[in-house]
Amino acid sequence: MNNRFKLLGILLVVFLLALSISACMDSAMVLVITVDTPQDKTTVSESSVTVSGTVTKTAEVKINDMVVPSKGNKFSTDIKLTEGSNIINVVAKSGKDTETKTLTITYNPSKQ
Repeated sequence: MNNRFKLLGILLVVFLLALSISACMDSAMVLVITVDTPQDKTTVSESSVTVSGTVTKTAEVKINDMVVPSKGNKFSTDIKLTEGSNIINVVAKSGKDTETKTLTITYNPSKQ
């Protein structure tokens, strides 16, 4: 009987250690934001552009101060452009971590 309690105690300690380690894994990851589209310093002929990318951990993503819905660690939204140079700020925030990417997209409507 005494050996069963020792074994149960050891299993409980191992379980609690594994639980605390897995809980720390997400907070130990560095927040990195990757913008897949559009490429920085791109010229487009359409009045809107889809901004999409990924973050390395769960984060709130804002594009030009507007919260963008994300699924998993992926985000995507359409942004309206004005003629000429457009600055697009993509900001991810997770706890105390903040990561920013700034893109410059030039909108040059096709003349027909």
